[in-house]
Amino acid sequence: MNLKRVITAITLFPLLVLVLLKASLFIIFLIILLSTSLCFYEWKNLYEIPFSLWLIGEILLIISFLAIFLYNSSVFYIFYFFLFFSFLPHLFKYEKEEFKKTFFPFLIGLIYIFIGFYPFWEILKNFERKYLVYFFSVIFANDTGAYLIGKIFGKTPFFSKISPKKTWEGFFGGIIFALVIAFFLNYYWGLFESPINLFIASILSFVGSIGDLLESAFKRVVDKKDSGKIIIGHGGLLDRLDSVLLSSPLFLIILKIKFI
Repeated sequence: MNLKRVITAITLFPLLVLVLLKASLFIIFLIILLSTSLCFYEWKNLYEIPFSLWLIGEILLIISFLAIFLYNSSVFYIFYFFLFFSFLPHLFKYEKEEFKKTFFPFLIGLIYIFIGFYPFWEILKNFERKYLVYFFSVIFANDTGAYLIGKIFGKTPFFSKISPKKTWEGFFGGIIFALVIAFFLNYYWGLFESPINLFIASILSFVGSIGDLLESAFKRVVDKKDSGKIIIGHGGLLDRLDSVLLSSPLFLIILKIKFI
């Protein structure tokens, strides 16, 4: 068992909860921008995106979040913005192999990271902060349960071509951990009706596991184990947030359905 991973998680998670419940919107806004920039930097290193394109990507992400945060710009226009400016640099120096190598990773990276971080701001603006604490608690409980149960009892491969170390035992262990955490948080805060709460936790766990596999698939394409080394025991920020980035849009949809 990776003791550094456990210690890091125990240290950072209470800090995350404190920030979500007590920090001003401006501070959280800065944290989202910083996290977005760090994730795209790791993405650039994974796919060896040239420095000039990486810089353009960082500017695009910052402008996009400013447009969302300050002017409530439509996500549709943001995606159009990404597509247009992803292609624009290639107009001046088009080379088939370079285009094939950089255009698609660049565009997918922008969309992937933006989609993962955007829901946090909308949830913060429109719903109680407790919902974000619930979300991160369920997702990280799933990750922790999958890791611990997989390490102790894991024998049956879980999509081994993508991630050889993951097991079905870990997958179901993660869901059980997530359900337990969701039960106690919901008992304390009363966020959802009881049966719906367990259903939501199960769906978030499932999608979070798919997000983990998606990140693994991204790394396997370029034969790299970690996206970075910024978080001790976990690797990069993308490695730590892989489950979060795919499941956050789903949680936003769930909340919008609940409060229609």
